[in-house]
Amino acid sequence: MCTHERELEAAKTALTLKADFNLYDCFGIFDHRKKGLIGVHDIREGLSQIGVFPTSEEIELFVTRYDRNGDRLLCFNEMSDAFTALDSYYSHMLNRRCSNHRAPLFRRDDCFFADT
Repeated sequence: MCTHERELEAAKTALTLKADFNLYDCFGIFDHRKKGLIGVHDIREGLSQIGVFPTSEEIELFVTRYDRNGDRLLCFNEMSDAFTALDSYYSHMLNRRCSNHRAPLFRRDDCFFADT
């Protein structure tokens, strides 16, 4: 389990180092209805739009891990925890970034480079 946690932190750090990645656009991929909350269905739909197809168990595990208040919905802050490294240097770096969103977008992930 410790190895998996280290790998997760390394992935969060690597994502932070991608200059185009920001939390606002990341949340927007899943909250396309602009409700401010995302559920299991929103996560599945958002990921499928960008070509990622996780199992129901994987999505449930993700929501369970980051849902702090137990409502089975993730707000922006809860979702941000999933992508923000514990290291304060990288955390501050990511939290200072603004959105890359420029209309019109043809796909939900058009705000990121292809390798992000």
